[in-house]
Amino acid sequence: MQSRRPTQEEADEQHFGISVVGRYFRQSIHLQTFTTDVKQQIDELDDHRPYFTYWATFVQTVIFVVSVAVYGIAPFGFGVHYDSKTISLSNMAREQRTRGEKANIWVGPRQADLIHLGAKYSPCMRVDAQIQAAIQRDLVEENTTACCVRNDGSGCVQRVQSQCKILSTWKKWGRNDSKLVAPDGRTSGTVCGQDPSYCIRPASAEPFAWPDSIIDWPLCEKTKRPNHSVTSGRDRHMSCEIVGRPCCHGIQGECTITTLEHCDLLRGFFHPEAYLCAQVNCFEQICGMIPFAVEKRPDQFYRLWTSLFLHGGLFHLAVTIVFQMLIMRDMEKLTGAIRMAIIYIGSGIAGNLASCTFLPYQVEAGPSGSQFGVLACLLVEVLQSYQMYKRPHIAILKLVGPICALFVLGLLPWFDNWAHLFGFFWGFLLAFSVMPYVSFGTFDRHRKIVTIVVALGAAIGLFIILVIIFYVAPLTECAACSYFTCVPFTAGLCDDSHVNLKSRQTYSAFYN
Repeated sequence: MQSRRPTQEEADEQHFGISVVGRYFRQSIHLQTFTTDVKQQIDELDDHRPYFTYWATFVQTVIFVVSVAVYGIAPFGFGVHYDSKTISLSNMAREQRTRGEKANIWVGPRQADLIHLGAKYSPCMRVDAQIQAAIQRDLVEENTTACCVRNDGSGCVQRVQSQCKILSTWKKWGRNDSKLVAPDGRTSGTVCGQDPSYCIRPASAEPFAWPDSIIDWPLCEKTKRPNHSVTSGRDRHMSCEIVGRPCCHGIQGECTITTLEHCDLLRGFFHPEAYLCAQVNCFEQICGMIPFAVEKRPDQFYRLWTSLFLHGGLFHLAVTIVFQMLIMRDMEKLTGAIRMAIIYIGSGIAGNLASCTFLPYQVEAGPSGSQFGVLACLLVEVLQSYQMYKRPHIAILKLVGPICALFVLGLLPWFDNWAHLFGFFWGFLLAFSVMPYVSFGTFDRHRKIVTIVVALGAAIGLFIILVIIFYVAPLTECAACSYFTCVPFTAGLCDDSHVNLKSRQTYSAFYN
């Protein structure tokens, strides 16, 4: 007995080939394609519950609430927000200092706080030549410093000679100073509060004698006090009151010797137990998360995954929730939780990896690559079942148009078109590989099997290529790459999305 051809209403009830976007654009179904075999395949498809969509949205919401509760909210608006405050500095004076930080249009955490939470930031994921060179220049300059002691005995701080002002004495070993005896003929130093002759643990004794270079000194855990009075003037770098300690601040491993009050203004990490910037690992502390496996060698590759669950602000999170509840949830009903998780996380990781490669110094968070991967699923859904549509080219154009418009929107600041592009392309390949499909005959079934193999191989190959570029041939200087994600239609339009790398700034830049 011949089966009855389904009506248009019955066809619309089927989830396959008719997503929420398809229903919104009123895609017309070609009813003649609903043969007995096709209808049987559609009936055998499961109608899944969108568990992954609900889980991802819940986790993203909780992480945002916790991040705001712990770190607070950055200044709202555009450009740079300046905060002025009168503070005590290491020169024993009280002065008004100003700190500038980027505003956040999304109403969310600060840039440095997003890094600490696990946002995408290439220097925390690999050894960055430019940043490491800048840190090394700081160390070279710090090796020329000595203890700058106030003549009235009011305090001392580690400084280069040019920063040791009047009414102070620069206690440098190797100079003609009868009251300053260099142990073992050393020429590097002194250091305020630390001296190999006074350190008990770890002691400087052969074969473990401290090197001449102060930046290679260990952190002294126990020190004996000088056995002479403060008024004698001998070894005053060991008897003076230290008024400046290392402070890690910024997002590029910057360190300065300053006061706690100044460090708080800089929103930095103060180290009261250390004497030199060389004795603290600022960059690892600024990155946060899990400590590096090898000291001073960034390896936080997992940021490609963690950044998918972070958001730049409340508005950013709202866009994600609307997208996932409106589009992704409906798509998961067709694909299932496991397939959707593969597409969502895989597209997001690939998009973040591309963004890290082409925009290594931009701090970004959010699942924009994942969302474009889900949009790619809509297009693949139409392509895999184009025989079902009366006008498949119209159905494709109705999807491609809005997607292209979103890419054009990505040319404005605060959007990452590299993540969009590679997330979409990766999602396109994964969708062909894992999404369920209906075959329209033997030839169509064989064609789709070959497509699955080719798409999966291309997805793996693309990821390997991106990893090789990221680690082997990193693009640390690609000015043109930024134009794909932000075109400066007006002067200063893209300033909020750019990071000025302080690769030429040296150790004494923040001295006061």
